[in-house]
Amino acid sequence: MKLLCFVCSLTCFATLAFSQDPMLDMDMLFPERASMRDSVMAYQQISESDTGESVSLETLLKRIKHLEQEVQQLKETLKENQQMTEKMPDDPGIPLIEQQLYARALRHFTAGDYGKAAELLRQVRDNTQEKELNLSALYWLGECAFRQDNYNEAVVLLQELISEESEVFRENALILLAVSFRNLGKQTESNHYFQVYLQAYPESRYSALARKELQKSQ
Repeated sequence: MKLLCFVCSLTCFATLAFSQDPMLDMDMLFPERASMRDSVMAYQQISESDTGESVSLETLLKRIKHLEQEVQQLKETLKENQQMTEKMPDDPGIPLIEQQLYARALRHFTAGDYGKAAELLRQVRDNTQEKELNLSALYWLGECAFRQDNYNEAVVLLQELISEESEVFRENALILLAVSFRNLGKQTESNHYFQVYLQAYPESRYSALARKELQKSQ
């Protein structure tokens, strides 16, 4: 069941080319990262203009290394998605209508129509008795609220999710909770969830950024 929910999610995000986690865009979580990247790009454009200045070998090597890392990450993500798709079993345990509602909701989500996505996800929660599908819908409801800057609602939904004894979207839920509290100006709660996240996922994709956020408040 968990595999079905994840595959359904991944399928709906195929148009994003899997270059990054579609649920948690780094620039969305950490806008200062986007500003830093824009500054670097501006510097690169100036350095490579007709001013006659040359780019140092060290800078070029760093760029090459960064590009190699991004390419490797893309390859790994595409490979994982292919493996999950190939292994997806037939699951007659979920009524077809609920599968369709869930898939439609994610399509609206990827299109940026978070209001419609949330409407369909509530229908999934109201009609399904399958716990993992219910929790998956709950997570996406939290993301819809987050994307619409409704951080108080996102906190309520995501806290409900992590209160369950389930790993369904738990990693993403924890980092979103931390960022939601940060955006609400509640640093104590934000730090708490960043710490919980690091304890549970010390070597995960967002662990370095979580540590950086904690260091800011010290």
